Amino acid sequence: MFKLREKEKILLVLQRHPLILKIKVFPFALVFIGSLVFVFILPFLSIHESEGVAFIFEHVGEFNVLLYLFFLCFFILFLFWQCIFVVMFSYFFDCWIITNQRTIHTELHGLFNRYVSSVYHDRIQDISVDVKGVLPTFFNYGNLQIQTAGKFREFVFQDIPDPYKVKRMLTKIHRKRSS
Repeated sequence: MFKLREKEKILLVLQRHPLILKIKVFPFALVFIGSLVFVFILPFLSIHESEGVAFIFEHVGEFNVLLYLFFLCFFILFLFWQCIFVVMFSYFFDCWIITNQRTIHTELHGLFNRYVSSVYHDRIQDISVDVKGVLPTFFNYGNLQIQTAGKFREFVFQDIPDPYKVKRMLTKIHRKRSS
């Protein structure tokens, strides 16, 4: 992934707050459960009292209905796990590494496209923290932006836990490196 320079030590490795993973997975789980409920209830619903399960089983056959339900559930489960896999893969492979000399940002764009950039601490011009909303305030997570003078003008640590602590740490390292 990357190599550490001479006399460089890793001080902190950051990922997004664990609540972010739960928030991103929740809609998929809700759709999955809703789909399964719909698939299992659909054959038993009837427009008229005389129709319904008996009508479906007479014209289609019990085995065909069960086979249809099996493959439909299998397909829904497959899509669900695909979505969960992509969300978790992105969550676990997006990270920010703070060393005593630089900050490294690695982010996954798709399954086979990784973005890695770094900034030396003596090139940092400004560090700001952005915590907006009820959940970020209560669970103590937010965004941290680093303004630089280099090619990449802004590094954004998205949804990291305890951004104020990270800001203090980076400010302390920056002061030490620039003096």
